Amino acid sequence: MNYKNAITMTSLSMIVMFAIVSFVGFDQVANAIVVSFQPSKMVFVENISTTAEFKFRDATEASAFQQFTQTGGFGTTTVDATGRTKNDANDHTGRTKPSFTLEKIAGGTPQLYEAADEAQKYILNSGLEFPYKFFDVTVYIAAGGDVVRSFEYRDCKVTNYVMATRSDNEEGYTGKGFAIVDQFAFECDGYTPLNPAMDKLQNVEHAKTISSSDLKSTDKWEPGFYTQP
Repeated sequence: MNYKNAITMTSLSMIVMFAIVSFVGFDQVANAIVVSFQPSKMVFVENISTTAEFKFRDATEASAFQQFTQTGGFGTTTVDATGRTKNDANDHTGRTKPSFTLEKIAGGTPQLYEAADEAQKYILNSGLEFPYKFFDVTVYIAAGGDVVRSFEYRDCKVTNYVMATRSDNEEGYTGKGFAIVDQFAFECDGYTPLNPAMDKLQNVEHAKTISSSDLKSTDKWEPGFYTQP
């Protein structure tokens, strides 16, 4: 597998995306962001792909990702006052914090790298504020140019980051190739799941018709129409 070409195509897609953004702004180009091209050698069932947009304090960055997994936020867990998980009836039950993981081919995200590096640097000083400590993330799941699902995460932080080497079915030495990938883990204070398909179903346009009672009001008639004397 030619991963050099794959990385080049990913970089080109980001250039196209940010060129559009520079003209019209992020709020108006949601579709342009979510249809970022995946590397040509990557195969996605039904052409489903993932793009994540990161909103840092002083910058916004978007990138295509090859893997996205939600690891917390929907279910519940029972905890005691010290934070240890327990099953005592006197303990209270609360929702787990939203968390997820993302993986992509290495490169193309300097702002996200900075957030990961700062999290590592200040890991022993949780009370210290630093520029990339908290940020918002929107994950878009798209089929071609249509968003089928998205998630808005709020006040997130990097909880783990590693680089890893992947090979095709563990057969890299036979010529299929290797990929160096970034693996990120995030924890957030809140998230909102979005359902664009349901929004379209609920937003049904009504026909603009005129009732028989409206016909009696001549001020609503189109020009050229009049009553017979």
